[in-house]
Amino acid sequence: MPRRELRHVYSVNNAIPQIIPYLEDTGSTAHKAVYFDGWDGLAASAVLKAIADNPPPSLKKKFDKILHIDCSRWKSRRALQRAIADKLELPHSVMAAFDREDEEDDFSGVDEDSRAEIPDVTRQTYQTISDLSCLVIFHNGSDNTIDIADFGFPRHDWFSDRTNKLLWTFRGRLRLNPEIKEKVDSSHMYIYRHIFWSFDSDTAQLILDEATEIVKYIQHKQSISPEITAECISYLLWLNKKGGGTMEYNWATHASSYWVCDGIIEGGQSDEAWEVSAALHQQIRLGECSSHTVNFGDDQYTERWESVIYPFEIEERTRMTVSPTLTSFFLTAEKGLPLPHEMFQQSERLRVLKLSGCSFSFYSPPFRCCRNLRFLGLDSCKDQQREEEEDKQGRPVMGFFQSLWVLDVRNMDWELDLSQLQNLRKFRVIEPTSSWETGKKYEFMDFVKLELLDLSGNNTMQVLPNLCGATRLKTLVLDGCAELDHVGPGLPTSLESFSFDAGAGEDGNITCKVSRITLARCAKLLDFKLLGSVPNLVELDLSGTAVKILDLKKVVQVQNLRRIFLIGCKQLRSIFWPANGMQQLRLLCIDTRQEVALFRETSRDALVRQEPKEYCHARVCISDMRFFQSLVLTSGKEFPWISAPFKLNLYLSCTSKEDGKNCNKLEETVCPLLNRTGQVVRSPTLYKKSISMACRIYNDISIEERATENDGSSALRFEPQDLHIEMGQGITSINVVSAQGIRALRFTMNRVLSLHVHDSSSITTIIPREIVISTEEDGITWRDLKCCHVERCPKLDTVFHTNYDHGYCFHKLETLQATGLLMARSIWSRARPYNFHDSISFSALRAIHLHLCPRLQYVLPLSYWSTFSSLETLYVVRCGDLRQVFPGEEF
Repeated sequence: MPRRELRHVYSVNNAIPQIIPYLEDTGSTAHKAVYFDGWDGLAASAVLKAIADNPPPSLKKKFDKILHIDCSRWKSRRALQRAIADKLELPHSVMAAFDREDEEDDFSGVDEDSRAEIPDVTRQTYQTISDLSCLVIFHNGSDNTIDIADFGFPRHDWFSDRTNKLLWTFRGRLRLNPEIKEKVDSSHMYIYRHIFWSFDSDTAQLILDEATEIVKYIQHKQSISPEITAECISYLLWLNKKGGGTMEYNWATHASSYWVCDGIIEGGQSDEAWEVSAALHQQIRLGECSSHTVNFGDDQYTERWESVIYPFEIEERTRMTVSPTLTSFFLTAEKGLPLPHEMFQQSERLRVLKLSGCSFSFYSPPFRCCRNLRFLGLDSCKDQQREEEEDKQGRPVMGFFQSLWVLDVRNMDWELDLSQLQNLRKFRVIEPTSSWETGKKYEFMDFVKLELLDLSGNNTMQVLPNLCGATRLKTLVLDGCAELDHVGPGLPTSLESFSFDAGAGEDGNITCKVSRITLARCAKLLDFKLLGSVPNLVELDLSGTAVKILDLKKVVQVQNLRRIFLIGCKQLRSIFWPANGMQQLRLLCIDTRQEVALFRETSRDALVRQEPKEYCHARVCISDMRFFQSLVLTSGKEFPWISAPFKLNLYLSCTSKEDGKNCNKLEETVCPLLNRTGQVVRSPTLYKKSISMACRIYNDISIEERATENDGSSALRFEPQDLHIEMGQGITSINVVSAQGIRALRFTMNRVLSLHVHDSSSITTIIPREIVISTEEDGITWRDLKCCHVERCPKLDTVFHTNYDHGYCFHKLETLQATGLLMARSIWSRARPYNFHDSISFSALRAIHLHLCPRLQYVLPLSYWSTFSSLETLYVVRCGDLRQVFPGEEF
């Protein structure tokens, strides 16, 4: 790999003229790709952006198009392709492909970072630039070299005399990892500049250039300047230099808190300061900040920020003091080094304090006088027991508690007075060494500013603190809280992120006791993580949340999970089940439709009371057939409740208005046949007209009356079976395209026992022909379908596409009723081939009722060997074009 070091270049502006000649050289021996590593990683992104924003005339003359693609905050190869398409302003029809593919991947459960480029878009990109010479300036935030030829930019195009060239970098957003540059391909020109990380005015300017680049991508950029951002970066680099090898700063968790609490980002009393800091936090690759140690001058930030390590044998311990000018102080001590009682006596300006491994009096800590303290972190600190303190009555007033915004206590047994912590925004009590009593009615009543609560490792806590007062809580972490009996209900509706990792406890053999997790009504909850072994979990309720993916595959043990509620989960796209299924599942309620409202608590109790003991009842209401793949295991050959008899009621519609008897309330939708006492209500009025049984899933109900059509004509009695599917108004997609989705749809339709299709104004067939018929594997033969009712679908042309390619079809169908199919020309598309004797297909069909199908030309063509040995009733009313019900095929 050819390497070029930029000599005597100390700024972005000076680097640009030295890089431009390598881009202008488009000769046959010139490198088509140029990599720039910046100043040991710094400011490379700023150089690339400067060239893209203001290219010199020579580049404009050389290239027809200069494309600036910034993917330094990496998402996926598809996101890169979308960025390219945006820059090329590809047609709307092409851009729509991204939304379609992303939707498909959402339903298939494909992780965002695994989403690949779309071949059709690549071809369109190539066609768009095939006659152009292009310079692509690319910020690569991935961990691998990207070949832009995969996205339609061939560097060597034998079919065109145009030349494409690439200028790129791995750097950007403080990505300082020195190993990443080793992944640059040997065919690339490699340009770099060493600075040996000595801090001088030039390095300060480079950091400012890096900061300026970062600010441009911050959502709240108007509230933070490049100078403040540079100071935040310097904070990280300075403290890493002072103690990065041994000090645990926990940047990924606390960086944004340090910046606000130290005062670098001002206005910590307001939400805006925290939002700006969090936005900056997201833009910087904090995991790589410790890759380089900057050689700051000894007095650069000494008066403001300090990080020290004290050995246990330190001399003159009583003289250990903290400078009065410090705003941040980090201390790690060995072997429980005692801290002097007056150590922080002069620290009026101290705002960030973290102590690790030392000892002091919990009764009267040495930092009790730090009234401006905003961040307090304590890790593995011991209590100094003083006999004289035991005789004192009461505890000294410690006003610093009321000034805290962040409190992080780990591996300690300090009993905290929660009444003084009402200004906290972030609160962590991690792995306490003694039991922490919780469950008091009003213990968190005044925590109105609290946004994060982390109680990880509290493996003796049996009752979750009452959080009704924490009305702004966004993040709740309960990893390793194995003794909890239940989580919820009643958690704050502001919750956005929840984590429960039962395997994260200190003792790996601890059996998690939690039996119920209820996060219902947390409408903003998007991030839900359930990990580890939860053998006692019986119920999971995420109703009314914004959860998009429910991943139960990572859970080691859920063998006793019996009830899952996902009602009103409008964003839900996919569910990952354990590989071996869920053998004890008895009640599954899913409703992803947009206009569903949550039911009363009593409805959930009623459902639980009616829960069957020996079989599974599943009620699934969706508007998109692509969700079918979440109703089967990954193998596509089993339902999740594989070992139990079951009843599945699957309703496909965008609305609940036609759900059963126009049920608008979800309590009626879920279980309309329960009265206030929970008893079954037997009402023949439920069986009017369409006799939809979408609501009847939890009890067997006899039909007392014969249904009657509006015009008084006789109608078949339709009684849903154990596996019932109802397709209603506004289905958003029946054309499933992914292999996994098609496999799941075929599996389900081949096992459905009763089918009711009604009030769809868009479908032209129930299942598209390309899904029904397959030459490579079994298609859809409707082998278990017993009864079918199709009504009020004005565009339906062919009701069923018949599939004889793998044996027989409609083996068990007994009754078919079609009503109000204004455009339908046939019920079944074709007969069995004439040279095959078939006495099984349609052999159980007893009755066919046809009403108001004016365009119907035939029901099913008959081949020579076709028979309807069980047919008893053929009822035809108002089907004007029908001349032959079973026309013979011409051979």
